[in-house]
Amino acid sequence: MDAERTFLAWIRTAVGLLIAALLLVALDVPIDEGWRLGAAGLLLLLAIAGAAQGIYSWRTHARAARDDAGAAGAAGDAPPDLRIGSWIAWGVVVAVLLLLVGWVMT
Repeated sequence: MDAERTFLAWIRTAVGLLIAALLLVALDVPIDEGWRLGAAGLLLLLAIAGAAQGIYSWRTHARAARDDAGAAGAAGDAPPDLRIGSWIAWGVVVAVLLLLVGWVMT
């Protein structure tokens, strides 16, 4: 149950980043086009990374739960995680900085 909630949280984050990227491309934001498209591209890559993290995390946790249920009393380590949440947060900061620079340069 926890694995599914975590998966849905990652997908929700990825969809939010994707919508932000699409809005930067679709709306007439008063920012130089190169900076705006650079930030949108970065947000798109972060959305893909977030969705990949969600799928990877869900599969490894589901596999670990299945293995623990099959082996009675087997003490297994926690499944590995990519831990890219901080990278996504820093990527959003960089995208905002790109937008700020583009806005100042306009």
